[in-house]
Parts: sequence; C-alpha cells; structure tokens
Amino acid sequence: MIAPLLKTLPFLAAAYAAELDLPNFSALNRRQDNSTSSSAGCSLDQTVAPGNLTLCGNATLFTTFRPKARFIAPEGWMNDPMGLYQRADGSIHAGYQSHPKHIQWGNISQGAAYSSDFTSWTDFNGSEGYKTIWPSQIYDIRGVFDGSIIKEGIDGYPTILYTSTSFGPLGATLNEAEGTETQSLAYTTDDGASWIKLGYGAGQNPVIYEWPETNLTGFRDPYVFQSPRLEALLANTTSITNATGDHFATISGGVHGDGARLFLYRQHTTGEFIKWTYLGPLVTTGYKESYGEWSGNYGINFETAGVTRLNPAGAAWDNGSDTTAVDFVTFGTEQGRADHQNHWPLWAAVDYEVRDNGSIEAVIAYSGVQDWGRSYAYASFPVEGYRQVSVGWIYEDDDNVILAKQFGYQGAFTLFRDLFVKVVENVSPSTPGLFEQASWSTKNSTDGMSVTVTTLGQRVVPETLAAYKGNSTVSTLAPVMLNESAAAYTPFSSQPTDRFYALTGSFEFGLNTTAKAGFRVLASEEEYTDIWFDPASENLTVVRTASSLIKSFGNDTELAKVKLYEIVGAESKTLNLTVFVDGSVIEIYANDEVALSTRAYPWLANSTGAGLLADGTTAGDVVGVSGLELWDGLVDAWPARPANTSQGLVWDGPTAAMYGLFSGR
Repeated sequence: MIAPLLKTLPFLAAAYAAELDLPNFSALNRRQDNSTSSSAGCSLDQTVAPGNLTLCGNATLFTTFRPKARFIAPEGWMNDPMGLYQRADGSIHAGYQSHPKHIQWGNISQGAAYSSDFTSWTDFNGSEGYKTIWPSQIYDIRGVFDGSIIKEGIDGYPTILYTSTSFGPLGATLNEAEGTETQSLAYTTDDGASWIKLGYGAGQNPVIYEWPETNLTGFRDPYVFQSPRLEALLANTTSITNATGDHFATISGGVHGDGARLFLYRQHTTGEFIKWTYLGPLVTTGYKESYGEWSGNYGINFETAGVTRLNPAGAAWDNGSDTTAVDFVTFGTEQGRADHQNHWPLWAAVDYEVRDNGSIEAVIAYSGVQDWGRSYAYASFPVEGYRQVSVGWIYEDDDNVILAKQFGYQGAFTLFRDLFVKVVENVSPSTPGLFEQASWSTKNSTDGMSVTVTTLGQRVVPETLAAYKGNSTVSTLAPVMLNESAAAYTPFSSQPTDRFYALTGSFEFGLNTTAKAGFRVLASEEEYTDIWFDPASENLTVVRTASSLIKSFGNDTELAKVKLYEIVGAESKTLNLTVFVDGSVIEIYANDEVALSTRAYPWLANSTGAGLLADGTTAGDVVGVSGLELWDGLVDAWPARPANTSQGLVWDGPTAAMYGLFSGR
C-alpha cells in the first residue's frame, strides 16, 4: 500500500515549492489576509445594539467573546484534543488539532501546551511557535490527525501513534481509498517540545496502512492503551494471530452502508512498536443505529474513540478481579444527528466476549452521551492516582462563518473531567422509566425493595475547581424556597462583574412536581441565556433565543436528558447543578453525570448578570434551592501570554487545492 503514495511524489515536490504554512516551506506566494482595518460602518460600541460587524477588520473581536479560564489555542483554528499524557515530572502534556493563522479547518498540525494542574497552561515554544508536529512527509502532507501516546515507546521515549493523511477523498460520506489515512509514529526526547518522525518506507512510517476491511468510511484516530483485562481474556485462547504485546490500539471508522466500526489491534511484541496486528472489530453498530433517547445515535462512522476500565474511585487496572469495575468505550459519531454538525460524543459500557477465532467483541450493555451540547472529540488518558481524565473540543456556534475572521480564532477545550463509575444505591423501583433501555444499568437488592443504579460519572477535576474558587470572589447566597410568590427571574444579591464566573446550587423537587427551575446567566434586560430543568420531562434545556443581539450566531435550544433517581423513603429528588461561564462558553454539569457545553455571545457589555428562574411553583409545589454560590473571576489560564495573541490571518489560495491539499482560510 506504500506504492500508491510514490505516485504522488511529483505533486508533493510541487507542493513543497508552493504556498504551505509549514517550517521550511516557502510562504512567499500566500496571500496575506491579516488586515485589521475596518470599514467606516464598523462600530465596537457595546453600550448600544450592534451594527454590521462584518464591516470590522480581522481579529477586531478577538477579546470580546474569548474564554480566558480554559485551554484554548493562542489564535487561529483548533479542534480535537490529541497527544494527552502525564510527563515524567508529573505535569500534563496536551496537544490539539491546530491550523494557525486560519479560521477554518485545513492541513492540520499539532499545537501543544503543558500544565501542572490542568488549569494554568504554558505554550510549548511560546504563543507564536506552538506547533510541535506538522505535515512534512509524503504520508502526512495533508495533515497530522489525532493521535495518542505510548509513554515508554521508541527508545523508552514518549511516542505518539497518529493518523497521517495523504491524497484522495476523505470523509464518511465520500469514497475514501486505502492509503489516504494511515497511522504513523513520532517520538519526543524533550517531553513534548519537539517530535521526531520515523523515516518513510518498509519497517518505518506508516506503521499501519492496510485497511482491515473494504469500503471504509474512515480509518483514523488511533487510541493506544494497556489493558490487563484484555490480556487476561486473550491469555487462554487460540488466537488468529501470535501477537503478545502489552499495548492495544483501536482505530475508528465504519463500513459504507453498514454502520460504524472500532477496529482493534495488538502490538505484536512488547517493546517493539512498528508491527501491529489486527484482531478484529471491537465494536460494531448498525447504520444510524440508536440505543434510545438517552443515548444519541451511532451514525455511520466512529471518530476519536477510546477504551478504558473504571471503578467508583476512577481508573481500574485489574485483570477482571474487581467486581466494581466496568469496561467503557467512548466514541464520536458522524451523520447520526440533524444538528450539532452531525456529531454525537457518546460512551458505552460494554461486556467483552472472546470470539471463537480468539478475537474480542465488546457488546454494548448500556450507552449514553458524554456531552449533549456543542462539544465533540473527547479523549481520555491515565493520570497517576488511578485517575482517567477526559477532555473534549467545544466548537463555536457560527456555522456560516459570518464573524470568524473578526474573531481571529475558533474553538476551545471543555474543562478536564475525571471519569468514574457512578453508583446510586437504594433507588426506588417506582422511579419513572428506571427499567427502560438507557444510559444506566439496574440491579435489584437482595430484599427486592430497592435497586442499585450504575452509570458513567464525570466531574470537573478538583485542581480546576480549587483554582477557580481560590482565585474568585466567592459569594455564598441564602437558601431560597421557590413557591407561589417566586418571580420568574430573581437576580442574585451579589452579581458577577464580568463574563467569567461559576454558579452552583442544589435544587430539591417534589416527587410529582410540575414546577421548573434553573439559572439565568449572561443577563441584561435585552440579552440573557436561561438554563431550565423540568423534572416532568426530565429535560435540562439551555434556551438561547435571547442570548445575543447579534443575529448571525446560532440560538437553538440545547437539550440534555437527566434522570433524577428517586431514593426509597425520600419525599424529594435532587438536582445538583454547576454552571461555568467563561466568555462565550457555558459549561453545565448535573449530578456528576450529565454535561452540556454550549455557546452564547451577548453583545452588550452589561450582559453579565445571573440569578434564579422559576416556573409553575405554587404553595403546594415548592422547589428548594440551597448551597448557592457565585465564584466571580475564575482564573487566567494562560499567565505567560499577552492579552491579545492574534497573529493575523492568511488565505492559502488556489494552489493548495491544485496539488490535492486542503485549502482554507
């Protein structure tokens, strides 16, 4: 399969002489698109309604809506997390898909930064030289796609297995050819500041290039992991291969017309990283199959999948002996959703079964959504202390790219989250919908009087919570009983001073309530975003119809399903709700289980307020709210960066497309 790539060498030589923004490439012919000048009609006055902001120059809105308290590229386009690992000194290396000086996806590179606490970050090589791996070889000339880390890889150094992309159609709905997406290795001798790719050819890169099946919709995003559980299952089988390595890898994809697939590989020999042996499809789902309304849709193609084993404390590294542990697969899906860029970020609890031929099948036991909003491409990685930490990409809500040039950047990460098995005991069997096919499992107690519920838990890492609270002005607000006299909106007695804050509170609902309650954020008289929970429908919604006076941004209502498990003997059920507001990002967590990340872009400078919402409360249907806190200020996650890190924009022009490369702005 390497031979077809050789045919592209003449085109590659021409591309090298063309206009790519890569080290050692000539950029003289690229068209600079970095003017920050604005037309006469541009007004940035945020005390009045906005004018025509498309008349404003590039990056003139760079700081207006930009998050400050999370992981975000210095400028330009960013998407998926990649290359996540804990370095030798205990700090975290986080890579991301990066297209510098562009506001749309293109010939992608890895940007990277490091942190000691998941919260305060430093760019590798500064905020102007943050790319650490980029397209430079024939096999990856169109992009360094997602990859994951072998901590002790080539010569004992951290090594990334990434998707290297070459020429030809690429995408789940296109007729992709074998060899367009391959898997390659690079290693770092300085713990992530720079990377060395293997050479090109037999016994070198790409190390995985043949498709395991025909007619694939994709073949990317390798996830390398160790699994005593899988090793134990395969130890006493007659395998179709003689692979015995202690690393496994999945590659995400699908088969045209037949649904998504997660392909499982095994390192052939421990300590040797060139040869990977295909074991079979680990996960197989039907074409646009859905497990149910609590579980999204599996679409036609998997992306960014990962494999982990968890218990109630976090990561589980047992061989199957831990009776509290659950095996999970996480994955993004394509073309199974009518909105949100056709993507779902999902997870599934699985039961492993050994096939007759000695391969492994993961049978879905129950399945859920990792985040119901505008986020995708979650990746997780092990951290010392038996932790498995996950992070995803939050995309903008400017799908028509109306104001992307005025921003000068696109995208950010979610907050980093600890994953664990959430166990809820003593649940009443009369809880509505408890036994339907959904995102949890149930087990009857020995006396038959109650049920134990198990699901995937997720919560913001404690390092970030401590930093946010410790660097904020904290207001503890009095408990509130929302009853017949409750106003539809009650502003808090203490108000945020800007668009960087967190709210937390516990809402107590009656078992048969018809009342709704929640938070309003980023509020003024003319702009506001409402976060509601309706126990009757089990819907957590973010109503954005009044979020912004700028009409080009998306304002559809976001929706997540939330089950409030009724506890035996209790007369109410509890929703613990935490909301993080970070510039345009609104990131919501419910009961350490459900997450919803979205965007709001209020224009007016005074659209910062927050308070309580109530609807349908009466003297006999009261919602109690306690534990209310406002953290105002959060942190500056990038203390070494200047306030404005824009570097201008460029346009690749027609030459890139002529040579089969991705063109972009």
